[in-house]
This record gives sequence, structure tokens and C-alpha cells, in this order.
Amino acid sequence: MLQIPVNNFFPDSGKKSFLILHGTAGGSSATEVAEYFKGTEGSSNPVASNYIVDQAGQKVQCVQEKDGAYAQGVVTNPNWLGNPNLYCLSIEHVKASTDNSDALTPAQSDASFALIKDICQRNGIGMHPADNTTGIASHADIDPINRARCPGAFPWDALWAYLGGDTMTKKYQEQAALDCWSSVLQLSNGGIPPTGTGIYDAWKKALFEGLQYGPPISHEYASIDWNGKAIVVQEFAHARCEWVNGSPNWYSFTGKV
Repeated sequence: MLQIPVNNFFPDSGKKSFLILHGTAGGSSATEVAEYFKGTEGSSNPVASNYIVDQAGQKVQCVQEKDGAYAQGVVTNPNWLGNPNLYCLSIEHVKASTDNSDALTPAQSDASFALIKDICQRNGIGMHPADNTTGIASHADIDPINRARCPGAFPWDALWAYLGGDTMTKKYQEQAALDCWSSVLQLSNGGIPPTGTGIYDAWKKALFEGLQYGPPISHEYASIDWNGKAIVVQEFAHARCEWVNGSPNWYSFTGKV
């Protein structure tokens, strides 16, 4: 792999939990794009990515994986907290069309898929669509307003198949989780408890790992622990979850799980 260092980065920015895929919306080669990045050093709009893959399959590294590249830019999706450049790695895919409509060439796909797998394995990044903790996403996921066409045309299903993922299995798992979550309270006055909360995410993660806490039998409510500390609680058919300092504590009939 060719190395063309670019000084637009956050040094030693910590563990990388996500891999973000981009399209260049212009340019003809990885080396040309890298030189463009270098030309923005010291400017008011420095840009770079950790890697670039062009249509011939050439791979260039511009920023080391321990550093965060200036790639993710503006955040318009509030689910992405803080500065994603600090906890994301990035790959640019060279595309001549300014709307990123070019399909990846076979050589580009092969090089990109292999690089994605290597990056994920080295950094412990989930080889699946990004969730709240890890995974692979598009630049459009972070900035759906300004970067809705980034990376543009991309063979996502082929990528998941290459990485060993089963998109239909994930779809069925998600649906089964929602069915269980709504099974008890869907006809109650309060209705189905909201998803997307910390407790929901912890419950779903446990479910996918084979831990059956049962469906919720209450909504979240404010309470206190036995030391008088404020906590958030939700009751489940087979367990109780106490949310303390951003983490779940699960209790079954026999004590803390």
C-alpha cells in the first residue's frame, strides 16, 4: 500500500469504534486525491481520510489508524455525538462523478472490501451496519443534510455478504426483538414503551446474546436506590433494570445478574 502522509488529523485520538465510507465526488486516482488533501494543510478547511481506494484498486494511506482524520466534517444527525473524527476511521472511494453516482469497479470493490475487513479486525470494529456502539456507516449517516450522496452508489449487500453478515437474519432479529418488546403493553393505556433508550438497547443486546429478561411490563420511571441515589428503573417480566451512571444493572428473582 502506498503511503502519502497528510497532516490533517487529530493525533492519538483514541479507540476507533466505527468505519465511515466516503465517495470523493471527483478525481481520477488515489494519489491525486491524496495530493489534494495535502494542498489543504494549514487552510481553514483541512480535509483528509485515513485511506483512499481508486478505481484501479490502488490503495493509499494518508493518516494512521491511531489518529483521527479530518473526514467526517459537519454532523447533522444528532445520534452521532461529539466529534466523529476522533472515534471513526475513514475510507474515500475515488469517483469521477460529482454526485458520486459511479459504481465501484470490480478492482475497487475487491480492494475496498479487503481493506474494510482488515481495518475492522485490527480495531475491533463490528463488521455490520453501525449501531449505537460500533460498525460500518456511510458519510450520509453522519451528515444526511449536506452529504446525502456520500458515498453514493455502493454495493452494501455485497459488502455484508463478503464480511459474513446476513442482512436478512439481522432484519428478522430486529423484528423479533420489537415483537417481544411490544407484546405485553401494546394494549395498555400507556402504550408500548419507547425504543432507542439506553435500557432498550441494553435489553436488546442481552436478547441477541441469549439472555431472556422478558418483555417490559412497565415504562421507565424515576426512583432511588437503597442509598438514596436517583436512578431510572424499568420492570421486565423476568428482571428489573436499574440505569445508573449510563449503565444498566440487571436483577432477577435471585439477585443481581
